[in-house]
Amino acid sequence: MASTHLHPILARLEPAFLLRSLFLTAASIVLAVDAVPAFRSRFLAYGSRATSAPTAPASRSRSALTSLLDHLATYRVPHSWFTHFYVLSVLSSIFWAEQYATDGALLKLIASKAADHRTATVSVGRVLVAWLLMLAQGSRRLYESIVLSRPSSSKMWVTHWLLGLLFYGAMSITVWVEGAASLQASAESRGIRVDSLDLKLVAGSVLFLWASKQQHDAHAYLFGLKKYTLPNQGFFRHIVCPHYTFECVIYLALSILAAPEGKWVNKTVLCAMVFVGVNLGVTAAGTKEWYAMKFGREAAERRVRMVPFVW
Repeated sequence: MASTHLHPILARLEPAFLLRSLFLTAASIVLAVDAVPAFRSRFLAYGSRATSAPTAPASRSRSALTSLLDHLATYRVPHSWFTHFYVLSVLSSIFWAEQYATDGALLKLIASKAADHRTATVSVGRVLVAWLLMLAQGSRRLYESIVLSRPSSSKMWVTHWLLGLLFYGAMSITVWVEGAASLQASAESRGIRVDSLDLKLVAGSVLFLWASKQQHDAHAYLFGLKKYTLPNQGFFRHIVCPHYTFECVIYLALSILAAPEGKWVNKTVLCAMVFVGVNLGVTAAGTKEWYAMKFGREAAERRVRMVPFVW
């Protein structure tokens, strides 16, 4: 009986609502894992933070739960697989662009379901700008992951990798889903209305470009830094992980420039930013603890983790 009601319920759910739920649920799971030390040390730490994490002494009376957690933690993949995130991001952006250009069936399906629930929509011009900037973001990060990275034996938990793939796949839809009605109308008329410049579009675009430049500079600086040396230039003098800060600013900028008519932000992109902030914030907290162990507590205390003047 339940199965007969499941499909109509799912059919009524708005794609934007599903994406927001996905991002916020994922953020909640990350926070829950981080709140339990036994989970945090096994599943969240990677790289230098993992190698320096204290391990519990061996015991003959290890519980079944501890053994299970230890076993699950062995499912790890190379940290270099981060590159897969950006490959997926670029390919997904190209795929949805092709779907729009050819009036593809999959985009039409998602857009029609989204348009049925939208009272305010993002113009096609704004959608295309957000689309192009997301493609630029994925392309830049792909370049950096190839050129500005050293060979490493560090590994991460496989779920971390899967979650990253899920995020970038979902993000490729997020940048246009609140403009579904405009995309449909544009496809039917075979025309694109060019938006006049306004404060949100200009401010969001400028903020995106500025944050992208700052993040690239931070990645280039870290690449040129001697391994296990305290970063001490630019924003690194005040923030432990400024490159994470700028990642959040990038998604904030996208939420501003892709805001529906009459709205300040695009709520679906904003939910994506919440996930990014939580995920990177947990890593930044671990990095600050590692700083304290490696360089002394005073060096760590002079810097906030990720959010200037706050945290």
